[in-house]
Amino acid sequence: MKNNRKNKICSILMLLCLLTVSLQTGLQTLYAKTAAEKTIYVAFGDSIAAGYGLDGYSGENTAAPADSYQALTADFLHTQSRNYAVTGDTSDDCIQLLQTGKADADLKNADIITLSIGSNDLLLPFIQILLDHIKENPDIPDLSGMDPALIEESIKNGFTLPQIDISKLPEYYKQAVVLLQQLSDNDTLHAQASAFSEKFQTILSLLHEKAPQAEIYATNIYNPFAFLPKIGELADRYIQEINQAFTADASDYTLIDVYTPFREKELTNVRIDYSESLRFQPDPHPSVQGHAVIGDLFITALKDAHAPKAAALRSVSAAGKKKLTIKAKLPADADGYQVLYASSKNGTYQTLGKTDKQTYQIRAKKLKSQKTYYIKLRSYRIVKGVTYYGKDSAVKKAVIRS
Repeated sequence: MKNNRKNKICSILMLLCLLTVSLQTGLQTLYAKTAAEKTIYVAFGDSIAAGYGLDGYSGENTAAPADSYQALTADFLHTQSRNYAVTGDTSDDCIQLLQTGKADADLKNADIITLSIGSNDLLLPFIQILLDHIKENPDIPDLSGMDPALIEESIKNGFTLPQIDISKLPEYYKQAVVLLQQLSDNDTLHAQASAFSEKFQTILSLLHEKAPQAEIYATNIYNPFAFLPKIGELADRYIQEINQAFTADASDYTLIDVYTPFREKELTNVRIDYSESLRFQPDPHPSVQGHAVIGDLFITALKDAHAPKAAALRSVSAAGKKKLTIKAKLPADADGYQVLYASSKNGTYQTLGKTDKQTYQIRAKKLKSQKTYYIKLRSYRIVKGVTYYGKDSAVKKAVIRS
């Protein structure tokens, strides 16, 4: 009898040990699965993507500054970005980076990739043409800020234009006309804009090869000088040429159109100060507000890509004790829906409840008896910790009963 009891106790202890091990293994697996559910977001590009000029920026390819569109997008995704954006990079540099394999480990399981590349394909040769012209024409005032060794600092911080010899104004004007003519139809700039399309496709091919499951979001090129006369028009010619490489309805990436909003608003750091001495800051990078605009464009695109179809509100009925019965049709791609209410049809709606059931009963204690409320639904879908919402359903009204 004692042996039998002892055997039972041993069996129970063994079972408890097995359960403990099993539970621990299960929790570890669950924890690992939860950790793995975080979105893997990888960012590529040039100084725009790197957040050049913002507080917290570092040229050491560390985390992007908090105000950068890259960080704003990562915050929305509840993750941290893997930053491969490098200040000064052209499309050729981006291709070389991808070919080295440095980003392969992050790309292998990447979910989201953002890409902002191409600006330097035009900007760098443009600056070189300008420098060559100044060098070849010693009569032009000494623009010390355009010294190659000081270009980066001057672009960021600006420089004071030198005093102009009034007697030489005709010569300066003549040189300006020559330079504008040279830039207005420049073979080098046309060639750079034309060559970008093939390079962009090479980048896309490499990204798809190394990150087969990832969604790719790519910006086109904006005109930082859009509000400046002559220069803005001149730059726009080449920017529109290079932007022909991007397609709004492409099947292998999503286009983020930054060209349009940056034409309408001054969202870069380009500034001209006419007070006292004329000071010019030619920094073409987005300001904090500019990054916020780009971040909103990325986030809107992500929402559009992952939002479920709308839930349909079939009926809403009220019974005693403030009980509401909701009958809905939930789309297959949704995880559930919110029940929203307001005291007027076009008022501010608040959440009343959340469910994944087609018929949902709720006791609406927060609603006042004998008052009419307006009810609508909003489907939702959770993707790696991020909640995406579908469009609102039609609105129906109900009178709350006591």
